[in-house]
Amino acid sequence: MSWTYLNDIFIPKEEVRISPFDRGFLFGDGVYEVIPVYESKAFLLKDHISRLERSLIQTGINKPKAWNDIPQIIDKLIKKNLFLNQVVYLQVTRGEDVERSHIPDPSIAPTLFLSSSELSINPYRLNPDKPGLDVKTLEDPRWERCDVKATTLLSNVIALREADIEGRDGVIFCIKGKVTEGAASNIFAVFGNSVLTTPESNQILSGITRKHVLSLLGSKGIETLEKDLSIQNLYEADEVWMTSSTKEIQPVKKIDDKELPSKSPKDSLWFDLLSSYLI
Repeated sequence: MSWTYLNDIFIPKEEVRISPFDRGFLFGDGVYEVIPVYESKAFLLKDHISRLERSLIQTGINKPKAWNDIPQIIDKLIKKNLFLNQVVYLQVTRGEDVERSHIPDPSIAPTLFLSSSELSINPYRLNPDKPGLDVKTLEDPRWERCDVKATTLLSNVIALREADIEGRDGVIFCIKGKVTEGAASNIFAVFGNSVLTTPESNQILSGITRKHVLSLLGSKGIETLEKDLSIQNLYEADEVWMTSSTKEIQPVKKIDDKELPSKSPKDSLWFDLLSSYLI
């Protein structure tokens, strides 16, 4: 049995019910976090909670009454779902309104929902020699507040669905040739002894894994720069990676029709970082 949490109650997944008048359902009026769990311990939890708080402030959504108990709720959910490695989905919507209206009633209580499932092992941990990701670039169709981790992800869904139909592994968004981020990841590129990633702005989500990877690079004394990257820059890079809470670090082999340089894992920076990712 898989367990979830909804507004103060732990409930089996099959029994959970949310009102169709919840603004998260009607408008995508909500924010969320995806938190990896290794050996029954939530990874970088404080960073995820801090970002969730920023998202709530930026959207004007009230904190749920159980806000201060969220770490304990997550811990209990992990224990109830038994998997050693999990991925916890945490969502806060503005709540259930009395009628559908673009202007929310400021007095409604937010909806707090959490679920958990088994975390798939990064395939590049199991087989570092596995070919890198095959991705396509796409003009970024999203809104101008990608720094908010909002549940309104239709543009991302459409882009990833199209890539999947084409047999590709993912999408890199760009605006007039300038890279923003992946449809569900941040982007890093290696040029010689330096690593570049796109700078924080309203056009990208400031990823928790992005922050962790920057910290790992700093601990290894590797020069890192946050600056604009063009699609052409990625075509010419020594390595390109995609990072996220569930992907960790994954190498890219092909962008559009451009094959990137072929390097063995032991000669690649992404593999060195992945090897020390959880240390």
